[in-house]
Amino acid sequence: MPGLERLLRNLYGSTPQIDLDLKLARSRAVRPMALDFHALGEGMKRANVDLIGITLQAEAALQGGKAVLQPTGQALPVEGAPADAPATRRNFRVLDWMEPAKTRLVLME
Repeated sequence: MPGLERLLRNLYGSTPQIDLDLKLARSRAVRPMALDFHALGEGMKRANVDLIGITLQAEAALQGGKAVLQPTGQALPVEGAPADAPATRRNFRVLDWMEPAKTRLVLME
């Protein structure tokens, strides 16, 4: 899938791992950046690839109902998490990625 590979490389700066049998694409951001899940969803649509879901693994602190991603400081609403917790590597599921104003995370741990 050259379109998918090109999209992920352009968004995140690394060569993605793509497994068509598992219907999985994995990419790593090589430098700190604000994440734009809407841009990812739109790019997937243009690449003619169905996007079933997005999971995110990131260093994040939980503060007042938000996940603060490190080191960028990007804060996203989070569900199912304690009010405050120090920064550590966490796994999240991204919801409503096609509507930036409604995008939120769900803690998967």
